[in-house]
Amino acid sequence: MATKSRRSPQSSERDPGTVSSAYNQKQILGNITDVIRFLETKQVMKIVETYPDVTEVWTNASITGALPLCLIPQRPANVWDTADDTIGTEMYHLSNGSPRTANTWEELLSMRSKKQKICKQLHESSLPRGKLVQKPKKVGNLEKEGVPQGSVLSVTLFALKINDFLKQLPPSVKGFLYVDDLYISCTGDNMHFIERQLQLAVNKIRQWSTFNGFTFSTDKTSCIHFCRQRRLHPEPEILLEGQLINVVNEIKFLGVTFDKKLTFKPHVMKLRKKLDKTLNILKVISNTSWGASRTSLLRVYRASILSKIDYGCVIYGSARQSVLKRLDPIHHSALRLCSGAFRTSPVESLYVECCEPSLDHRRRILTLHYYFKILSLPGHPFFNYKESQFILRLQRARPSVIPSFFTRASELLRTLNLEDLQVIPILKHHLTPWKSHGLRFLNPFKTFDKANTAPEVYQQLFADHRDVYHNFIPIFTDGSKSSLSTSFACVFSNSTLSFQIHSSSSIFTAEITAILHASSEISSGPPDNFIIYSDSLSALESMTSLNRFSHPLTFNILELHDRLTTKGFAILFCWIPSHVGISGNELADNLARSATNSLNSPVPVNDVKRYVKSILHSKWQAQWDLKNTNKLQSIKRLIDCWPSLPIRKLDTILTRLRIGHTRFTHRHLLLGEPAPLCTACQCQMTVLHILIECQQFNHQRIRCFHSSSITLKDILHKDPHPQLFTFLRMIGFYSLI
Repeated sequence: MATKSRRSPQSSERDPGTVSSAYNQKQILGNITDVIRFLETKQVMKIVETYPDVTEVWTNASITGALPLCLIPQRPANVWDTADDTIGTEMYHLSNGSPRTANTWEELLSMRSKKQKICKQLHESSLPRGKLVQKPKKVGNLEKEGVPQGSVLSVTLFALKINDFLKQLPPSVKGFLYVDDLYISCTGDNMHFIERQLQLAVNKIRQWSTFNGFTFSTDKTSCIHFCRQRRLHPEPEILLEGQLINVVNEIKFLGVTFDKKLTFKPHVMKLRKKLDKTLNILKVISNTSWGASRTSLLRVYRASILSKIDYGCVIYGSARQSVLKRLDPIHHSALRLCSGAFRTSPVESLYVECCEPSLDHRRRILTLHYYFKILSLPGHPFFNYKESQFILRLQRARPSVIPSFFTRASELLRTLNLEDLQVIPILKHHLTPWKSHGLRFLNPFKTFDKANTAPEVYQQLFADHRDVYHNFIPIFTDGSKSSLSTSFACVFSNSTLSFQIHSSSSIFTAEITAILHASSEISSGPPDNFIIYSDSLSALESMTSLNRFSHPLTFNILELHDRLTTKGFAILFCWIPSHVGISGNELADNLARSATNSLNSPVPVNDVKRYVKSILHSKWQAQWDLKNTNKLQSIKRLIDCWPSLPIRKLDTILTRLRIGHTRFTHRHLLLGEPAPLCTACQCQMTVLHILIECQQFNHQRIRCFHSSSITLKDILHKDPHPQLFTFLRMIGFYSLI
C-alpha cells in the first residue's frame, strides 16, 4: 500500500520574540555572502578605497540572485524614501553607518553620478559569475523569515530544508521524494500491521513538517492499495490532520499512472488519448505535396510524441502485450505521415524506410540501458536489489502475473547472453574547477603529418627520442577490436602480456585498459623510471583533462600514477604513430590481434549501452532478412538511414515506389474493389510490372535508362536514378502514385 502527498510551505505569522526553527533568509544570505566576499576581497577593497563613503556594492550571482558583497549593519525599515517613484530617491550608507539621503535634485544627480562610476569600475573589473543590477527600492518589505514567493532562492532552500525528510520514516516504511512529490509504502500480509506502520509514518512526517514550517495538502494526498486478492478485503484507514485519506483505484506519480492491479492500462489509455491530439501537429505539416521534409517531420515526431512514449516505459513496459499494442497505431500513423507512405504500406517497411524500430524494440533497449545504469551507480536505491524468492515462485506458478522490471531485464539478459556482464561502477570524484586534473604526455611527432611523412622519418625521430630518454624503461601498449573480440597487449623489456576482454568493450576502452594494466604490472616491482608508449592519441588526451564525463578507467590510471609517484616511481607517457615500423609498437599490435587468454574485467556502462543497441539492431536485421516477400526488402537489404529528397512531393513518390504501395496499385484494398489489371499484359498492376516488366514502356525505358533490362534496385536504390521522375511523367504514372 502506498500514499502520495504534496507539501506546501506553511505561511503563518510568528512571534518576533521566539526563535524560529525554519531557515532565516538573512543568515543564509550572510553565509553565502561571506564566501563571495572572501573570493572578491581585492576587487571590492579597491573600490572601497576609491570611494570611502560607500560601504555596500551589489552583484547578481548566478545561483543566488541579488546578493551584497559587503554587508552593512541592520537597516531600519524606512531607510529608503519611496514617496516619489518617478524620481526614485536613493540613499547610501557612510562608513560610520549613518544614512544619507538626497533632498534636492542636485544631490540626487550627484549621488547617481557617483553610483554610475562605481558600476562602471565594477564592470571593467569583470567580476566572475555575475553582472551588476539595480538596487531594490523597497527594502522595508523584505521577509523576516523565509523568502518571497518566486524568489530564485526558493527551490534551492526548499530542497536543502527537506533533505532529511525521509529519515523520519520507520524502518518498515519505504519512501521516495522528488521535490514536493512524496511517496511512502509498506508491504505485508496483515492489513492491521500495514495501517499501524503507515499511520506512524504519517504522524512522524506531520510532526516534522509542523516543526519545520511545512504543511501537507489533504486534498492532494491519496492512498492506493496494491493487492492480488480477488475477494472482498478491507481498505486501509489512515488519518492526516484528523481527516481520512481517500483510497483511490489509480494514482499518478511523476507522470506515470499506477492502478491497484498494476496492469498500467489506465496509463496507456491516457497516454494514447494525449498522443492522438499531439499527432495533429504532424497532420498539419506533412502534406504530401508541400509539407515539411522527412527529416524535419521525424525530428518533430521524436520530440513531441516519441519522447512521451519513451518516458516511463521501463515501468509500464511490464503491462501485457495486448495493452502495450494500443500505442502501436500512434507509432505507425506517425511514420506514415513522416515518410509519406500509402495507408496500406506494411509496418515492417515503415520501420526500415524511416530507420525507426518498433516500440517493443525501443522498450527493450531502454529497459536494458536503465538496468545497466543501476548497476553502474553504487548509490542507487536498487544497486544491490535482489528479487525475493516468493515473487520468483509466484511468477513461475502464474505466468499471467505482471512481471517486475528486474524480471523483464533478467529475461532479456538471458536471451542476449549477457548475464555475466559486469559494469564498472561510476564513483564520485571531487574535481575542483580551479585546478586541472590529469596527466601530461610527450608527443615528439606532433609537427609531422602522418599522411605525408615516410616511415623512415618516424623511425629516426623515435631513435632520437630514445637517446634523450635512455634512462627510462620503455613499455609499449596497444588495443585491438574485431567483430568477434576485443583485446589488448603490453610489451615489456623482458616479457609480454596479451588478453581478451569482453567483446562489448570499445577500442578506446581496450587502449585505456592496456595502459592501466601496464601501470599495474610495474607497481609490483622496485621503483624505477618507466615510459609507456601508446599509439592511441585519444586515450592519452583523455588523461590530460579529467571531468565527470571522463572514462572511469582514466581515474584509476590517475590514482595509480599518484600512488606510484609517492613510492619513488617516475612514469611518463608518450604517443607514437602506428604502423610505421617501430618495433615495440608492431609487436604489441600483433600480440593484441592474436590474444587468446581471457581477462574477466568490467565494462564501462557507455560501452554496454552501445553493445546492447548493436545486438538488438542485429536481431532486427536478421528478422528483416527473412522478409523475402516484402517489396522493400529487394531494394533495401540493410537497415540504414538513407537520405531524403529535399522536395516533399518527389520524396513521397520515391518512398511509395520503394515500398511498392501506391494510390493506383493499392487503392482497391481500401475501396473493396478488384485489383487493376494491365490492358497490354493482362496481369495485375504492380510497381515492379510498371517500372520493369511491362513491354509497352520499353521505348521510354531505353530513352531514360539506356537499357530495357534493369532492376528496381538500379533505379530506386539509395541514390535514385536521375531520370526516374522523367520516366514516370512520360508513361503517365507520375500523377497516379
